[in-house]
Amino acid sequence: MSFATGTPISDTNPLPTRAAGQRLDDTGQLISPDNYTQNLTYNADGTLATVWFTDGVNTWTQTNTWTNGNLTKISNWVRS
Repeated sequence: MSFATGTPISDTNPLPTRAAGQRLDDTGQLISPDNYTQNLTYNADGTLATVWFTDGVNTWTQTNTWTNGNLTKISNWVRS
């Protein structure tokens, strides 16, 4: 009896291998934000607008959305 369905695991179709602290950016690539200095920008009202970091080549930004003074959304990491 077999319970396996779908695409079998193989060298060309391996299991995901993410280490602790790694995230996927908007392009699907692994990133480790905690390995870099994170920079903060603020809105005029003092709320946190963005968190960003760079590896010297690419920059990743996470944007916060506020509604009536409450944090309502944190975006995925976006590479630029």
